[in-house]
Amino acid sequence: MKLPNLLLFPSLCLCSVISADVKSWRNGGNDLYPETTAPINWDDRDSVLWKVETPVWGNARPIIVGNKLCYTAEPAELICADAKTGNTLWQTSNSLEDVIDMTPAERKELKRIIEANENLTATLEPAKRRVYQLNRRLRNDKGNERLQKQLVEAEAEQARLEKEAGTIPKQFRKPKTHDTNGYASMTACSDGEFIYAGFGLGVITKFDLDGNRIWGRVMEGPDHGFGTSVSPQLVGNKLIVRFGDYAGLDPETGEEHWRVEDPATFGPPASFQVEDEHYLFTVRGELIRVSDGKKLPSEDWAIPEKKFAFFNTPFVKDNRVYVVHGAAGIQGDLYCMEIPDTKESLAQNGLNEVWYAQVSEERYYTSPIVLDDIVYIYSMGNKFQALDAVTGDLIYSHKVEGTKGRAFTGITLVKDKLLIGEEDGTLIFIKPGTVYEELVRFNLGENRSTPIFDGDTAYLRTMEHLFAFKDS
Repeated sequence: MKLPNLLLFPSLCLCSVISADVKSWRNGGNDLYPETTAPINWDDRDSVLWKVETPVWGNARPIIVGNKLCYTAEPAELICADAKTGNTLWQTSNSLEDVIDMTPAERKELKRIIEANENLTATLEPAKRRVYQLNRRLRNDKGNERLQKQLVEAEAEQARLEKEAGTIPKQFRKPKTHDTNGYASMTACSDGEFIYAGFGLGVITKFDLDGNRIWGRVMEGPDHGFGTSVSPQLVGNKLIVRFGDYAGLDPETGEEHWRVEDPATFGPPASFQVEDEHYLFTVRGELIRVSDGKKLPSEDWAIPEKKFAFFNTPFVKDNRVYVVHGAAGIQGDLYCMEIPDTKESLAQNGLNEVWYAQVSEERYYTSPIVLDDIVYIYSMGNKFQALDAVTGDLIYSHKVEGTKGRAFTGITLVKDKLLIGEEDGTLIFIKPGTVYEELVRFNLGENRSTPIFDGDTAYLRTMEHLFAFKDS
């Protein structure tokens, strides 16, 4: 069968395999580290190169550019550490008030209002409760003048407290997010010279490697109350972001070139190239041309009962794209899609379905991975499944015992082994093949991130620490 004229961007190009830098989410898309010589038993103290406490929690994985390890922390901190020691080189806040242009006087007043509102809860809540209680009593005793007087006084006190604190202007109010997701679940990306970091506040920023902000832009807030986790990506000549919609920005200036509306999605799209065009393919089955943002013929994989249940990144190998998603007790879907040979065919027909398989009816936070004609998937409930990548036939389905947390950690190829994990902190190295075989497992504390690998060193960001592992 003829393969299309593809240069996968940048997930399978040679440079992403041999380069030391890890400059984006899933190391360019597929989370492959076949050349690493990092150790796999991180429970061995001798393998810990260094361990530092992180100032605040965050879900995103770090990236590494040269000797600089960059990661995010709640709610909008970008931190750069020395990869050899873990010591912080610089740290900068990217909150709404940091990015939006203001005069010094406006900034001072906003800071006062924000601090006053943060301190207001302890005094305002009792006042609100007093007003509520008096209103309820007056419903059953409408003519009670004493209660009426008390209500007037209580309402006046509530109004005084609110006026004294001041109202945070709308453009500075934090959008809603889920406690698990937070605002720092977007992995940064880099072109080797600059760092692009996004935050669930609706903020996207560009920094040089010394921590100087080149530009900052406030986009729209998330299109739902769970927040956002779609990491920014550099594809073609665009910076791809998603807060409420997909948007293609100019990396130089932050100017928006195009926008594509789409339903709720939490996983970054996969990217690939056909001839001279770059494309995005989302876990929902949407196909978007990067040059102009045109939405090409797309799939409709909506789950009516759980319209938001799309969490990971498709896996691209040669001219195939593998996509998994599902909802607990409702459905579980694994697709193998084919990329046409030409951009004309892609624009006219989109991707072609090669096969479809029903899998465990659960959510899939982790992205699939394909190795030696086997596609591996890992469900939220810690079920590890292997299917024939050519036919979609099930090879095995294994419930990983001894795990209690949800599986957020992506499936990663580490040399010739697979790595999985769950949020309570258990990490497991698995031998690829037609049977489930664990090689080693250990626990390093609560963790929703995924390790990255740089030559002979592995880096992991847990909820409380940043680790580096290397053979002694």
